[in-house]
Amino acid sequence: MSSFVISADELKKKTNPMYSEMNDVTAANIYAIADPSIKELIPPPLKLANPALLIIYVSNIKEPTFAEPYMEGGIGVLTTLQDGSGKIHTGVYYFSLQLCGTGAQNAIFLGREDAGLPKKLACLIYLKRSCDNVCFHIERKGVRLLDAEINIGEYNDPTFSNDGLENLNTKKGMLVDGAVLTHRYSTDFANGFSNMRIYNYNSPNFYCQYEPAYAKVKLQSSKYDPWGEIKIAKVLGGAWARNNNFVIDVTPIYSCSDSEAFNAMRYLYTGRFDPLVGRRTDRTPFDCLNKSSPFPFNVFTPPQKPEFIAMGLDKLPAIDLKTNKWWWQ
Repeated sequence: MSSFVISADELKKKTNPMYSEMNDVTAANIYAIADPSIKELIPPPLKLANPALLIIYVSNIKEPTFAEPYMEGGIGVLTTLQDGSGKIHTGVYYFSLQLCGTGAQNAIFLGREDAGLPKKLACLIYLKRSCDNVCFHIERKGVRLLDAEINIGEYNDPTFSNDGLENLNTKKGMLVDGAVLTHRYSTDFANGFSNMRIYNYNSPNFYCQYEPAYAKVKLQSSKYDPWGEIKIAKVLGGAWARNNNFVIDVTPIYSCSDSEAFNAMRYLYTGRFDPLVGRRTDRTPFDCLNKSSPFPFNVFTPPQKPEFIAMGLDKLPAIDLKTNKWWWQ
């Protein structure tokens, strides 16, 4: 039975990333070299790693410890960051992570607000294997952002190797290091974005199955998610995998000034939130009083009477009774 009041121990576990595990994960992955233009999409002080390895995936997360099962897909690139001591940290910078399914809402909130990951709610994430063919795609708000296919066998580039996973012994499994560079920050109406720090999110994977594959991929942009802005120079290959993912530690490695935080949010915002709709400037709430209407207003110019302005009615949204549309739409 749930309660509006939880124990202190339970709260600590729910807000500590190191209690987060993703078990029994089935995934289709694509590895590629990003076009050099991708450097324009990386927030300073992060820099592209060499090579600029692009990672695209869709996964079925069947047993997470922090939510009910959900689907997740994402796109990111390998980056580096030098901390104050001169140490170089290497990790994936994710542009966008899309989620759907029963546990997606909880996973989005914890991943975005707590861990600093760019998560949004997708309309559909599809992943299906039939013999040696795997099809997967991501759709959001009517646009297929990712449309991909892998065929089990060999990589596109025969010289590519992924940490030796090609030689995985399925009876023993293999532990592979994994790091993500994430941004966490505070926000309020008065000060905007502040207190931003970049973290090394140390999250290794234990693989129990890994099969190399030949990959095909297409990225497309929508009004809300510019996946097509990421250009691919060369597809290296793909893989079908089963693994468990867990968090070892989350370490702050860089503190941003307020000006750095504001500039970084220019890069981070779209991956986390949809663009603001804003107001239309071609019409306003009032034009005149319509005595025959149940509403005192139905056309769109501000009232000139001081009593309406004093009541704040010159700033209220209104509905056009002829079209049934709100004035800001």
